[in-house]
Amino acid sequence: MKKRVADIIVDILEQNEIDVCFSVVGGGAMHLNNAFKLGKDRIATIYNHHEQACTMAAEGYARLTGKMASVCVTAGPGGTNAINGVQGAWVDSLPMIVISGFPRFETTAASTALDIRTRGVQENDIVAQVKSITKYAVLVTDPLAIKAELQKAITLAMSGRRGPVWISVPLDVQSALVEEEELYKYEPCEHSLSFNYDQLQQLEEMLQAAERPCILTGSGIRTGNAHALYCRFVNNVQIPIVGGALQADINANGDKYYYGMSGNIGPRCGNFILQSADLILVLGNSLGTCQTGFYVEGFAPNAKIVMVDAEEDEAKKPGLHIDMFIHADIKNFFEACLDFNLKTRASNAWFNHCDELYKRLPRYEIIARHASEFKTNDRVPIQLFWKEFLEQVPSKTVIALGNSSCVRGLLQVGIDDPEQRVLVNYNCGSMGDDLPEAIGACMGTDQAVYCVTGDGSIMLNIQELQTIRHHDFPIKIILCNNKGYGAIRASCKNYFDGMYNGCDAESGLSFPAFDKVADAFGIPYRRSSCIGELHQGLDWLIKQKGPCILEVDQRIDDFNEPRVVSCLDSEGRFVTPAIHEMTPLLPREDIQKYLLEKV
Repeated sequence: MKKRVADIIVDILEQNEIDVCFSVVGGGAMHLNNAFKLGKDRIATIYNHHEQACTMAAEGYARLTGKMASVCVTAGPGGTNAINGVQGAWVDSLPMIVISGFPRFETTAASTALDIRTRGVQENDIVAQVKSITKYAVLVTDPLAIKAELQKAITLAMSGRRGPVWISVPLDVQSALVEEEELYKYEPCEHSLSFNYDQLQQLEEMLQAAERPCILTGSGIRTGNAHALYCRFVNNVQIPIVGGALQADINANGDKYYYGMSGNIGPRCGNFILQSADLILVLGNSLGTCQTGFYVEGFAPNAKIVMVDAEEDEAKKPGLHIDMFIHADIKNFFEACLDFNLKTRASNAWFNHCDELYKRLPRYEIIARHASEFKTNDRVPIQLFWKEFLEQVPSKTVIALGNSSCVRGLLQVGIDDPEQRVLVNYNCGSMGDDLPEAIGACMGTDQAVYCVTGDGSIMLNIQELQTIRHHDFPIKIILCNNKGYGAIRASCKNYFDGMYNGCDAESGLSFPAFDKVADAFGIPYRRSSCIGELHQGLDWLIKQKGPCILEVDQRIDDFNEPRVVSCLDSEGRFVTPAIHEMTPLLPREDIQKYLLEKV
């Protein structure tokens, strides 16, 4: 019996345990839309108000669950609108499958040999546009190839270093009726990484010989579905752990062997440990410039670096000095280490030094340095907000972050409960990721999701408040209002003598009254306009049962420290110090004492 290709697509997704779809409907995907509607009891479909929100929601779902969501969009602008979220999934190694519509193939420029821009209705070569940010992208012109192409895409998305894939399906292929037994089969190729088990013996010997070893973690531990194995691994390899830059939920503060995060926004303790170490085991961290700082050659100059990664070229980035590269999927690496029974323990002297650093260099550095300046009626410094937030919210909290200066505080201080999760696409850095990411997270948990973002970021997908309201998602939104783009204000101040442009009302960018916005969407709203109102505001937010918005008046020109600061030399070139030389600079004698060795 013949079956429609669009229905076969839904069947294959279900067979691969893909049970969520984010979609904006359109004529170029009408058979796909109809198939998802018929399959609503098998695949839950959330209809967003912008295709960018669809792919960003799929990001959030994958970050929280480790599973792949599907995205269904129409041809032309439906596909191009979706690209931003695909880029986020690409740089953060998140699985996602986008299925887009395409005009009837016989009507398109793609079906000719002519050098013309477009011919079909809403035709554009979306496959060419997304090839550089997907693991696989294909236009399916043969209806019998749909099973093989879809299965190939799903397999690639979930294997090795994960990532997004894209299937473009013309209308006449969507609607085609085919005999299922005639569908082409996908024959997977064996992809084996050159993991050498002899390296484990060498690694164990290096760890045992090191005087100041440490682990540097990264988001790949989560995206590689390897967190449980990682926890077992670090119990065997008892050495100090430093969290990677811009990721906050691999370890919680208070975890054994853990000394906080690191990178170009700190905090300082982790950076001093890295700069003092003589051996660093890098796990799930690609050592980008947010981690090493822009002065890459100055990163961990006295350390041997052992890097575990699924992609060899990550170790070949300019400026890095990798002494041993282990080519392995992070999950397979942990399994092999546990099977090998790799064990070691750092010396008491090294642990004592790390303990002293952790004591002397507090993660709440802004509070320690400036608390005497805080007044009850002042707007809220963001690090003070995060301290209060973490003290009040329940354990197991899921926190979805926007891309705003307000999120940096959490990416410095970290989480206090090992079951808390933090979702952020800071590597891509898309403003507007906040609400969609929270929606995606809601599809992966039965708990409330806390969405913390800024007034600038929320504007780019503010329409998704209606999606939240429609489904009554328990998303508790904290909107930190600093009257503009705080990070851009800081850049204008630092590099252009305070000549602001496009970052606040005075320089051409204004914002609505968010209480009226909340009222328009029918979402309960409250405002904490000063430090003295923050505790009660958070208490109100936590007690709400459905979606709600707490607007927090964030300090204008908020404290932005510690951080690694670049400056321009006399020829207009950027000059950046090493990651232990953070602004405000510590006394030189303290720096040398904390480093143990001259750097």
